[in-house]
Amino acid sequence: MKRILSLSLLLCFLLSPLTAGAAVWTDAMGRRVEIPEQPQRIVSLVPAVTEILFTLGLEERVIGVTRFCNWPPAALAKPKVGGYSNPNLEAVLLRQPDLVFISADSANPALLARMEGLGLTVYVVYPRGIKQTITMIRNIGRVTGATSRGEQLAEKLATTVTRVEKAVAGLPRPRVLFCVMTRPLTVAGPGTLVGDLIEAAGGENVVTAGISRYPTWGSEALLLADPDLIVVSPHPGTPNPADLFSAWPELTAVKTGRVVSVNPDWVHRPGPRLGLGLTALAAAFHHLDPASLRVEERP
Repeated sequence: MKRILSLSLLLCFLLSPLTAGAAVWTDAMGRRVEIPEQPQRIVSLVPAVTEILFTLGLEERVIGVTRFCNWPPAALAKPKVGGYSNPNLEAVLLRQPDLVFISADSANPALLARMEGLGLTVYVVYPRGIKQTITMIRNIGRVTGATSRGEQLAEKLATTVTRVEKAVAGLPRPRVLFCVMTRPLTVAGPGTLVGDLIEAAGGENVVTAGISRYPTWGSEALLLADPDLIVVSPHPGTPNPADLFSAWPELTAVKTGRVVSVNPDWVHRPGPRLGLGLTALAAAFHHLDPASLRVEERP
């Protein structure tokens, strides 16, 4: 009986994932996740993570993405497993992944419990600011076995941030309103990635802290704030940015022609292109050359 018990314990030990080259990592929700040291079948339910994985040279390991994962262009050819907040778990399971990335914004307790119950290895990310994005890039490099490339990519973004902050130091800070949506008018407040970008680019966010990080404004709030500059992140089919605020000709930003647009994926996705968004904002705020602020790729 003892011999059978010993053999059973030995078998359990031999079948343990840790003996097959796995490591335990802590994700953004504080969960301890056991991940193969070199995960070969990765599903990304986060467009920003998809961009990071491709930039790290791991595109061959990506075997499933969301329908919103549109960059780089090669990501469009990857099998689709649903949306950002409503993944098709059947499609995910069919891909037989050894690692699934999901955002804390989407990973509600019920969804996460269901994914875990299906035996999926799930790593949650939650970058709400620039520093968290840099940390996330490093962590993704580590958990996928691409530590060196992850460090390089994270350092590139960190260097861009430092370069921009030095360039705008001491310059007058324009009062900025960042419009996330126009109907209804939804703006970015403090504690958001966009709010971080505004500050790092040398602007002052006119939206103050409140219950919502992305409050909805009416005409009264807009006129009261009267920003020096309005930034919009239009999606395909959105009207000309200058026309969006033509109903408020008394606004300083409208009178001075300082309603500008920026690629939404550069500022809303905490990934490798965040530096493009930061330099674009700094250029708009302070009439700088964005190319002079960017960090060149290493040979």
